[in-house]
Amino acid sequence: MPDDVSTAAGVTEFEAESWPLEAAADSLAQVIEGFHNGDTRPLVIGDGDQPVLVVLAIADLADFRARIAELLGNPVDAGWLRYYLRSNFDMSSETLVELLGVDTDHGLSSLASQVNVEQAAVLLPDHLRRTEAGGNPLMLIGDGMLATAALIAFPAFSVLLAMEGGGTEEDDSCAHDDEEKPTTPLEVLAERLGPISTQLVAQINAGREPGLPKYDLHFEDDLIEHLRGLEERAQKAPNGGAHGELSELLHQFDQMRSGLMSDEGEELTEAPYLEIDDLAAALPEVRDSFRGGADDPYLIGVDGHPLAGLISYDLYEMLQQVSVDMNGTDDAPVLPLPKPRWESGPELVPFEAALEVCGAVLEDIKGGTGTLLFIEDDGGEPELVLGPLSWFWAYVDYLDLEAAEA
Repeated sequence: MPDDVSTAAGVTEFEAESWPLEAAADSLAQVIEGFHNGDTRPLVIGDGDQPVLVVLAIADLADFRARIAELLGNPVDAGWLRYYLRSNFDMSSETLVELLGVDTDHGLSSLASQVNVEQAAVLLPDHLRRTEAGGNPLMLIGDGMLATAALIAFPAFSVLLAMEGGGTEEDDSCAHDDEEKPTTPLEVLAERLGPISTQLVAQINAGREPGLPKYDLHFEDDLIEHLRGLEERAQKAPNGGAHGELSELLHQFDQMRSGLMSDEGEELTEAPYLEIDDLAAALPEVRDSFRGGADDPYLIGVDGHPLAGLISYDLYEMLQQVSVDMNGTDDAPVLPLPKPRWESGPELVPFEAALEVCGAVLEDIKGGTGTLLFIEDDGGEPELVLGPLSWFWAYVDYLDLEAAEA
């Protein structure tokens, strides 16, 4: 096996270094013994000048399988993967799943027969002919219960090489606001894609719960191209699979921009969360938490969907200044200060009175009415603010927290 063949090399180098079938069969035992000793260099087997098969360490196959299964488990990543494979390898995700033996319904199982090294060497010619005829050569190799190596088709291995080189784990197909990445409202993205996307987003907006925030999202170029492809196919076949996939992705983006799902799949409600009916009873403890130095806002909502935020007045003052500097946004007005700081601002409410009215305030927010409740401390100064979460989120990304801490 050539010494300069490694998984970091490009596909063209593997094409040049493909081993003839007979030499590969004779060296198979040595290669697999190398896997036992920690050598992870694959054995690429060719027919003439073209690579056809690859023998690689079972740990590399398991890692590759896990990465593909993880991508397929997220609708956004699955859409990206389908576009990536189709545009770069003329391959469907279903074909890659078959070539790797990924069982997406029941986890990762072998989905392949296992033979010992001697049997694998004898079977190599059959697997090469099967692959050239369009079949799947997947075979596990090893003595005992645990396989040491796997035989896969070279097209699947070329996907592994490309993912190692370009990588999807560094790719944020959708992410919240980032200094180096421009963001786009979902409505603007839909208009750029076409009428089907615009109609779908309009339907999504019509069904949104009032008060939910609307993050702008970052969309990678390759994802936008995939969405454009879906848009074109959906226009030609309105009831086809492309329309369903486009709708699913746009709903997924709406979840992400609403704070119900982050770009890493984590729930925003990992922040302190209270149901609307529980706030009054919990408010004394919440106030003590803020007085004890807690900084994180409390999210208040209905059935797990955050609609309002309860924040300290110190944080509110910073958001208010940002709102003044920006002169408001499409999603939020310039935030007021309470009386007497603003002559026309809302009245400060004593804590005991706030316990009685906080439910009504939240009902207003749930109904789409912008309402702010300023709760005063024991000395008559503003201490806590309850208001629409969408108003707070409209300005939070523009805070200069480092300057505030200094």
